Amino acid sequence: CAKFYYTGWLWNHPSCLTGDSTPSYLLHGDLVIPRLLEVWPHEVKFIVMLRDPVARAKSHYEMVTSKDGTDAQKKTRGTEWLKLSFEEVISRDIKLMKSCGLIPYWNEATQSIDNALFDQFVGSSAEDEAFSKYQAHIPMNTGSHSLISRGLYELQLRKWFKKFSPGLFFVAKMEDLKEDGGVQRIMNQLFRFFNVPDFKVEDTSVKNKRDYKDMNAETRELLKKFYGRHNERLRLLLGEEWEGVWQ
Repeated sequence: CAKFYYTGWLWNHPSCLTGDSTPSYLLHGDLVIPRLLEVWPHEVKFIVMLRDPVARAKSHYEMVTSKDGTDAQKKTRGTEWLKLSFEEVISRDIKLMKSCGLIPYWNEATQSIDNALFDQFVGSSAEDEAFSKYQAHIPMNTGSHSLISRGLYELQLRKWFKKFSPGLFFVAKMEDLKEDGGVQRIMNQLFRFFNVPDFKVEDTSVKNKRDYKDMNAETRELLKKFYGRHNERLRLLLGEEWEGVWQ
């Protein structure tokens, strides 16, 4: 990474803006942040695109279990979930988080959150330690992991905000892109964020779209219960414009 940015093509084009794009950076801040600080000691800006965590989980599962794609794409996705149902993958990740002490407030029997314990635990040093323990279980050679924990956005962003000023982050909802004129509106905000000239986006069609069956009602209700308080925490972190998000 350092070799590319300092001795590669960009060495002869210092005025260019460039970046990397991957959903794994947000979740794996324990590894990425120290490396980023080493490679980029100067100011870096971040784009974080968030999606309803319930829909995100289903989309993630359908992507990595899809039979479509190139051999390279299938290899990157991994094979760990190919023989598991969506519900089985959900259960496995919740059990892993429980075993790491990351979600002590979640009652698996009643599929509900102990609100008092949630308020006591979330944001504590104990949660930070449990998250580090969970991160140690994240595999590096497959995309078939962390189905549910990836939707704990406030938990992940909090670690990044401790190392970088929140003002360096542009955080947006993927759902806003679907609104009429949403793509151009979000891009205009990004142009201002990076202090570059406006540009009209000609192609605003949806990319990387696949059709699949919706999850069953019971599974959707479970995930909404699980993520509800975490979405409230996200609003506290990001501001009032995130009030009631994904209710």
